[in-house]
Amino acid sequence: MRIYINITEEPLYINRFIEDIIQSNSDEIVGINIVSGSFLEGNSFKRKIEYVATIALISGPIKLLKRICIMGSFFIFDGIKILRPKNPLSISKAANKYNIPITYIDDVNSIPFLGRLKKLNIDLIINQANLILKKEFLDVPKIGCINRHSALLPKYRGQLAPFWAYLNKETETGVSIHFVEEQIDSGDIIVQKRVPIMKFDTFDSLLDKIFLVTPHAMREALDIIRTGNFEEKLIENNDNSSSYYSIPRFKDAVRFRTVMIKNWLSGSANPR
Repeated sequence: MRIYINITEEPLYINRFIEDIIQSNSDEIVGINIVSGSFLEGNSFKRKIEYVATIALISGPIKLLKRICIMGSFFIFDGIKILRPKNPLSISKAANKYNIPITYIDDVNSIPFLGRLKKLNIDLIINQANLILKKEFLDVPKIGCINRHSALLPKYRGQLAPFWAYLNKETETGVSIHFVEEQIDSGDIIVQKRVPIMKFDTFDSLLDKIFLVTPHAMREALDIIRTGNFEEKLIENNDNSSSYYSIPRFKDAVRFRTVMIKNWLSGSANPR
């Protein structure tokens, strides 16, 4: 199976997950495209400041400082063109180890890029880029395009799903590997892994637990697809049962902290 990866890099969790996939499937990966930016691009300066303050309240000052140090180191390398391919926090390190070609194209829906992809005779695309993928892109791979989403779809489509699951007092969250359609976080589900939300969990501990099982979920999904008879094993990602959440605001972080304190003070095993 010929696999292509399209990703917006995020060194805290996503890059480590993709590095695992590169290492376990290096003989099948025919190329990687890295898209610059983040999901906050296009937002106003005020909104970006509010987002930082929101994450600070959600994660706490120590975790925020760790995030800033890692992200700062990543962007220093990423911002200097000559150093970009040697960024130790980038997936380019793993790609270079296995001699996998890398491109840095932001407009993946452009005709020239699509023409390049078609020449690679791709079976499957793993997408982890913060982009709207048009039908022309999704039609390139023979099998389709798949995505990792940190939620038990069809619930919690959108942004920062573990945050919203905790805030809504769910007893579990997880990860879904699903096919990509033109709608956000839609498409049939190949594999789901469930993660319990416990009394003393935090946003960061939930992410840690989710990304601990995420590589296993993706490897299992790839194995299912390789069988060639995976359609009957797919789980419906039903729009009628779906919910969607956007990036949290500061007021949502205040509510999150309130729920967390109540959970810690209660004697229950789960955050109800």
